[in-house]
Amino acid sequence: MGYTHYFSYFPRSAEFRAVWPRMWADAELILDRVETAGVRLCRDPFDGNLPAEYEVIAVNGDGERDEYGEPLVLAPRWPGYRQQSADGRLTGFCKTGREPYDLAVTTILLRCHRLLPDGFAIHSDGGWEAEWRHGRQLPPPVLPSARDLVAELFGDEVTACPFDHHRVFGPSAAG
Repeated sequence: MGYTHYFSYFPRSAEFRAVWPRMWADAELILDRVETAGVRLCRDPFDGNLPAEYEVIAVNGDGERDEYGEPLVLAPRWPGYRQQSADGRLTGFCKTGREPYDLAVTTILLRCHRLLPDGFAIHSDGGWEAEWRHGRQLPPPVLPSARDLVAELFGDEVTACPFDHHRVFGPSAAG
């Protein structure tokens, strides 16, 4: 399977559409900060092939250094097919394999959840009191954690674990 983060949101909801510009702007701040921490990112995993009218939050790791996995892609609408549940929930995941760009992914997911706590659910293979608290310690580079960056950038100290398996996967999901 691989080290993975999971999320779900309702892209057609009025709440999501209202907060989307802030999610997008905050994601840009996060990506800038993660790059200043020494992580090389690919901000266009579509290689320039996504039409400009599709505003997305998208990031992957550095392919030249073999520090990449699956891209994180969040968007209010999609240029092609995207699986959604009957209630309109879009469920996705991002396998980072604990590569350095994992910091960008987890920080963006945590910020989106904080901006829309009832409408953007997250879950992770990583531990809230482990990877999400202490960041990447080994192998180098030592990086801050998603929780640290959300506090630093937005003044939002997150202590309670936001992981919610059932809200990510739906009420009928086992686990």
